[in-house]
Amino acid sequence: MDTGGEKSSMLDKAAIFDSLQYNTFLIDFMGSGGSEGNTTTIGFKEAEEVWTTYEYLKSKGIKDIYLFGTSMGAVAIMKAIKDYDLKPKAIIIECPFGTMYQTVSARFKNMNVPTFPIASLLVFWGGVQNNFWAFGHNPVDYAKSITCPTLLLYGEQDKNVSRQEIDAIFKNLAGEKILKTYKLSGHENYLTKYRTEWTKDVSGFLFAL
Repeated sequence: MDTGGEKSSMLDKAAIFDSLQYNTFLIDFMGSGGSEGNTTTIGFKEAEEVWTTYEYLKSKGIKDIYLFGTSMGAVAIMKAIKDYDLKPKAIIIECPFGTMYQTVSARFKNMNVPTFPIASLLVFWGGVQNNFWAFGHNPVDYAKSITCPTLLLYGEQDKNVSRQEIDAIFKNLAGEKILKTYKLSGHENYLTKYRTEWTKDVSGFLFAL
């Protein structure tokens, strides 16, 4: 199941999964892609959509379910596993942020705007508007609940997610885990610069299960 990221990126990656003999089921989160609405919660409420889709696939008799997500999609998968005790066969996650505060702060730094106190106010107010405690939306903590095999992918030039966040998430993952990084990629579609390497990393991970 593919979640999150730009639609064309997901379609490209779904084609690769198909070439590896894996069926894919792609979803658009609320307010994203072709879905209705104009609000997102950066993976918080989207976790319920991951759970709903997972349960739908199970109801169809599908037993071996793999979850794949990029950025917000990766975060939604991590939160869904924690909140709903999902038991996927394995997950592949790309560039999840460590905490909600860190990802908001990174956006301000990218614009050369001071993070204090604006980042804290934005995280607080965004959570209030969407009825959740945004300071508690922390994938670095969700990782502790993930016991299935995990492939974590990261672009070393990523200005939205730091290597420190990735290392903290990787450390907390409780099951078998592999970290692969792409030296010249940022917060982007890794296929653009590393199609061959990405395909090799993903296929190697899946075939070893």
